[in-house]
Amino acid sequence: MKNILCLITCIIGLTSCSAQIIPLDNVEHFENSPTYYLKDVDNEFDNFEGTWQHQSGNTSIVLKLKKEIHYQLNSGSNYEDLLVGEYQYVENGVEKVNTLIDLDDLGISGYTHKISGGIYVHQLPNYCLDNSDPSEVKIELIIHHPTDEYAQGRLILRYLNNNGVEKLEACIYDYSILGDGSVRLDIPDGNYVFIKL
Repeated sequence: MKNILCLITCIIGLTSCSAQIIPLDNVEHFENSPTYYLKDVDNEFDNFEGTWQHQSGNTSIVLKLKKEIHYQLNSGSNYEDLLVGEYQYVENGVEKVNTLIDLDDLGISGYTHKISGGIYVHQLPNYCLDNSDPSEVKIELIIHHPTDEYAQGRLILRYLNNNGVEKLEACIYDYSILGDGSVRLDIPDGNYVFIKL
């Protein structure tokens, strides 16, 4: 059994070594390589890991985020590091969405999480409040509705540490496939501040 585990580890190691490592902040060059690994080389995702809460009266949003390394969508695809997560949304004391338990489900990985992605952005869309410098890393993620495959949005996060209090400034907006407004995320479009729990 030990020999099999060693063999599998070596194969994975050799496969990842043969792939060209492309830093996530330099993704425009990955098309030039047939095998590549989009890697969080500066460990930017580490700041975003954990449980975060936005609270406004009896309405709250909780995000649980973690980093997945060396993710491969399928056997023919390249590798990438992702920031993935799950969320809970409570509106006026009524829980509308809660997928938090799925973060620890070993059968769920990568883009099958309700929050996934990891695109570095430096400028936010005009409808997002942007208090950052363009040189700061912000992470754009996809957020999916748990029961409606057509409802999804974007979640753009900026990490801050204010005198030891860790925060995320977030812009959440609907980006659903059906444009008639009948399908959308439960969370209203807007700018939110989350505190790390």
